[in-house]
Parts: sequence; structure tokens; C-alpha cells
Amino acid sequence: MDTILNIILPVFGLVAVGFIVGRPPVFPADFAKSLSNFIFYLALPCLLFRSMAARGLPHGDEMNLVAAYYLALTGVMVASFLYARWVYRETLGGAATLMLGACFSNTVLVGVPLMLAAFGQPGLQQMLLLVTGHAAWLIGIATVLAEASRAGQGGGPLRIAGQTLMALVKNPVIIAILSGLAFGAVGLRIPAPVDSAMRMLGDAAVPCSLFALGASLVGLTVTDLLGRTLFMTLVKLFILPAAVFVSGRYIFDLPPLTLAVAVTTASMPSGMNVFLFAQRYETHVARTASSTMLTTLFSALTTGFIIDIFRGP
Repeated sequence: MDTILNIILPVFGLVAVGFIVGRPPVFPADFAKSLSNFIFYLALPCLLFRSMAARGLPHGDEMNLVAAYYLALTGVMVASFLYARWVYRETLGGAATLMLGACFSNTVLVGVPLMLAAFGQPGLQQMLLLVTGHAAWLIGIATVLAEASRAGQGGGPLRIAGQTLMALVKNPVIIAILSGLAFGAVGLRIPAPVDSAMRMLGDAAVPCSLFALGASLVGLTVTDLLGRTLFMTLVKLFILPAAVFVSGRYIFDLPPLTLAVAVTTASMPSGMNVFLFAQRYETHVARTASSTMLTTLFSALTTGFIIDIFRGP
């Protein structure tokens, strides 16, 4: 109960506030996009850079964290893709979209605030090691499959790989994490005036991220509740966290905090990138919007339960 009141309620309460008031007439219709630009290009990079600059290079347990997480994630990705192909008779592109909806965690807008609230800076720093390759791995593979589904209309694998690499290089979140890690690894310190300004910007990232997420959910509706939407929701909220737990606990024997970070990250709701991917390839747009809405709503309970278990009495 303390976890729900002290961690989950404030975090998802701000999401609810954004959903309720982040629309006309209080804010313009494109407000969520403008606020998201501020978060992704300025506030969040400052928070992430300062966080990673305060630590050294990853150690053995943290490398095991990455291995455990991505082993489980890849296994669930393959299983989800094959299930969509065989059970739902989906095309490559359709199955890739469902796979993405089932496996892509909102590690930024929800993950950063929740990890800070639940496990502090140590937990956030470990989660950021997972964030660096998360979008590139998931969206990169889904893009290859979706482009292959177009039977050559989207170009060859080298073009796809180049686009994925360029997107990774230009991503301000990835740049902030990697540059902050390198900055701290060589023993540099941020000058005090710069650090103060970055801290103020970084402090704005958490509430703004949650408010922007709520505002971005305005207009989304739930459809196909007993079909593909339910499939993505169940895999995202239950199967992926369970797989990460098995991998982290029984294969890599992660220490308690590291295991908690891995499982909590896997339990995050679906990210809006899934919906944007579906729009780009014009497949399962309504269903991915629905799963984003449902996982955001119900992860307040499922993720709260997971955090409560790992934090203990």
C-alpha cells in the first residue's frame, strides 16, 4: 500500500492530470508535441547527462543486467512475432507491429520518473544502460521486417541499417547517456554554473514527461479488446516481466537491486513509438493506440505490485 501511495500514485497521478487538462481550451491541440520537444531535446538530456556523469564505467553485475534483459527481450520478441504470424496469419509488417506493441517499454516518459521514485539514482543509472540500445534493437528489427513486407518498396537492408544508425546517432537521449558516461569515466566534472543550470532543466524533466504522456493519450480509444490489443497488453504487462525475471534470477543471478531494475523496466507500459511506427506503416494503428492506453492504465497496478515486491516491507 505504501508503494501505491508514495510512488505509483504521484507518478501516474501526473499522467492523469495531463490527460484531463492537457487539451483545449486550457492548452492548444498540439501542446503535447511541443512539450515533448522541450523534454526530449533539452530537459531530459540534462537529467540523463548529469546522472551518468556522476558514475563510472559499468561493472560486471551491470553488464549481466544488459545481457539478462536483452536475452529475455529477444526471446519474447521472437515468440510474439511467431505467434502473430501463425495464430493471426499476419503479414511480416503486421506481425512486426504487434511484436513491437508487446515488447517496447516506455523507458523515458514513465521509466525515468518511476525508477527515480522507486530506486533512486542507483536504479536510474542502471536502467539507463538498458535504454541506450532499447529503441535501436526493437525498432530496428521491426523496421527491417516491415520494409521486407513491402516487397522491396522501401529499399534494401543497407538503407534500412543506415537509417536506423542515423536515428540512433541523432537521438538526444542516447547522446546524453553515452556522452555523460564517457564524461564521468574520464574523471571530468561539470563546472558549477553549468551544473546548476542543467540541474534546474533536469528537475523539469520528470513532471513535464508525465504531464506530456497524459496529454498525448487524449483522443486515443480502445478497440479489439479481445483480440490483438489484448495480446499486446498481456505480453507487455505479464509475459515480458516474467521472462526478464527468469533470465535475471535463474540464468544470470543478478543482485537484488539490479534484478529489480530489470523487471521493473520490462513492466513499463508501451511507448508512443509503437503507435508512431504503426502510423508509418499503416498497420494496426487503432490497436497499438489501444494497447498504449491500456498498458499505461493497468501498469499503475502491475508495476506497482512489482516494485512493492522488490522494495520489501
